[in-house]
Amino acid sequence: MLKTLLQAQDNLARLESATAAASLPVREGLLARLACQESAGWLAHQGVWIHPIDIAMRAAGITGSLAAAQLGVRLPSVLPLTVSLTPASAAAPQDRDVTSALRQCVLFERLATLRTWQPPGEPVPEDPDDPPPLLAAARLIAASFAAESVARAAWLWRERGGTGYPGLLFWSAPVALLHRAAMAPDPLPLVVAAISEAAARARRELARLQVAEARLRAIGGTRRSRMPDAAAVVLRRSVITAGQLAAAIGVSSRAASGLIARMVAAKVLREATGRRSWRGFVVGQKLL
Repeated sequence: MLKTLLQAQDNLARLESATAAASLPVREGLLARLACQESAGWLAHQGVWIHPIDIAMRAAGITGSLAAAQLGVRLPSVLPLTVSLTPASAAAPQDRDVTSALRQCVLFERLATLRTWQPPGEPVPEDPDDPPPLLAAARLIAASFAAESVARAAWLWRERGGTGYPGLLFWSAPVALLHRAAMAPDPLPLVVAAISEAAARARRELARLQVAEARLRAIGGTRRSRMPDAAAVVLRRSVITAGQLAAAIGVSSRAASGLIARMVAAKVLREATGRRSWRGFVVGQKLL
């Protein structure tokens, strides 16, 4: 248990220091992507499979109602990544599942950025053993495995010395590990292991964004190019369309499409919807 706890603390500390050293667009982009990953992991633990990018596309307004899509046999146009990865035995996600995921995204971002947020419900009880902050937080999670418990644990960790950004991670650990922890007679060591693995995954996500940033800087172009502005927007957002990029940096849709085409050619972005219109682009997965 001590070894697992020390490993988790080390992974969290490395994540925090690496995040603090990153540029502002990368830090904000990391937070947005981790929020989607945490919410997707929370749903997967409950048996509902939604890909984090599909959650991001709904948040960006690129996709619509799942119920309407199922009636029209157009589910892949709304959940292009989820449909290909969902286990064959699992039911299709519902609109309420996506709504719950979006609420979890907002909650995670608040926990990571606001120091005045208070957890819902009764005050967090004092632990007579006065354990280290991470262990105290893990005990709260192990007590119920509820979304509220994880939020209260993240708040407790921040209040007792965890410096915080991008926050305490748990649900983005491997789903199999989350299930094992929930079913274990003594879940505490596995909860700590899940926090450790989630932090390690976040460090890999940060490294991926930093590689994307370096490649975008390399294709910056002339002094009058809008590529640096476009790169900052792309890094900050989990998913982007040409129209959203045009509005964000004040260029025409045609110019924004040209900038995106250059990023796709450089293998920094890839198209994620499989459509010919209302296409969404995300940072490529194979940058490391």
